Amino acid sequence: MDIGEIIGDSFKYPVSNWKRLLILGIIVLISQLSMEIIMLYTSVSGLLYFLLIPALVASLLMMGYQLRTIKTTILGEIEPPEFKKWSKMLIDGLKMFLVALIYQTIPVIVLIAGFVMLLAGSSATKIFGLLIMLLGLFILLIVGIIMVMAISNMAYYGEIGAALRFGEIKRRIESIGWLNYIMLLIILMVIYILIAVGAALISLIPFVGLVLTCLIAYPFMYLFMYRAYGLIFRETLEKEEFPNESDNFLETEETYNNN
Repeated sequence: MDIGEIIGDSFKYPVSNWKRLLILGIIVLISQLSMEIIMLYTSVSGLLYFLLIPALVASLLMMGYQLRTIKTTILGEIEPPEFKKWSKMLIDGLKMFLVALIYQTIPVIVLIAGFVMLLAGSSATKIFGLLIMLLGLFILLIVGIIMVMAISNMAYYGEIGAALRFGEIKRRIESIGWLNYIMLLIILMVIYILIAVGAALISLIPFVGLVLTCLIAYPFMYLFMYRAYGLIFRETLEKEEFPNESDNFLETEETYNNN
């Protein structure tokens, strides 16, 4: 599958099942509205901080569904996955969060250190702080590139340790070619940003804009991107690893959702 096919397939994928797109949109809306209310009205009542609970749960469900999207894409499904086994989806979301935390901790620490040096100290310290921040951004970029394949590897095996198998992750990227892999991620990110800009403009419409972006635009963006991640990962599979060739290793979507 070439770049055009991956992008074309990923564009069609979110709207292949509007019901599931909208269910994901409702989850996004719960998260977004909870945070909006907290930011705008907690000065009126501190009790509104309890809305952090639905916001957190909804965010974890979103991440879990994103992981499930990668998984079912690898399995060869052509529609977004069903909303089943919510507790498993919540746990999958926690896995996603932990992997992101593991990968991003070091670059974030470097960025914070550089930022602190930039704000305080002599001119030389500020310059050094700026360099440290640039280093942190570079590390964050490299980590982000690797983390895409790491998360997909975790989705494939269904275990968090698979996201830390750096040798296997490196081998999979090399099977595509680092340049092809990075170029594809850049193209996907550009498309993602363009959609995000459009969504941001729609969200400027009072209330209705927020609802529309949460129900349709944001879910579309997530499904587009994670479908693409799954398709990229499929390109790295050896013949013996391929779902159609190894039914005893990978489940069908029905089996996956029932576990």
